[in-house]
Amino acid sequence: MTEKNESFEASLAKLEAILKRLETEDVPLEEMLTLYEEGVSLSQTCRKVLENARQKLQVISEHMNEEKETTLE
Repeated sequence: MTEKNESFEASLAKLEAILKRLETEDVPLEEMLTLYEEGVSLSQTCRKVLENARQKLQVISEHMNEEKETTLE
C-alpha cells in the first residue's frame, strides 16, 4: 500500500493514476478490486495529512490572534 514517509503529493498522484486507470481501461475484476483497495488506502492517507495540516493551521491562527490581542492591550 502506501509508505508512511511518502509525501502527500506522491500519494495524490498515485490515487489519480488509479482513478484514471479504472475509468479508462478494461481492468480484470481481481485487479480492479486491488486497485480500489489501494485507492481507498491512499485516499485515507491524503485525508489524514490534510486534517493534520488543517489542525496545524488552526493552532497557528489561534496563536497569531492571541499575540495580536496581547500587543493591542
